[in-house]
Amino acid sequence: MRNSSVQQSGEYGGLYVSGTGANSGNWIEIQVITDTIFSAVTSNITSLPTAVTFSAGTRINGVFSAFTLTSGSVIAYNRKHQG
Repeated sequence: MRNSSVQQSGEYGGLYVSGTGANSGNWIEIQVITDTIFSAVTSNITSLPTAVTFSAGTRINGVFSAFTLTSGSVIAYNRKHQG
């Protein structure tokens, strides 16, 4: 249980993104800082919408390996590698 709560607390760090370039990594959550529109998302979430606005404060949990923003800003929290 501790690893799960550590990941949720952001103890493994994260990536702040406010630009429109492609981002790749291994993330467990994306927190929307300002109203955000994604143009692409690669995750374990089936049919996660793009081209819609996610409101500031929204937290999206899952396993994310890549995303690109059209607008807005997010923090993508690192996922601990299981090995």
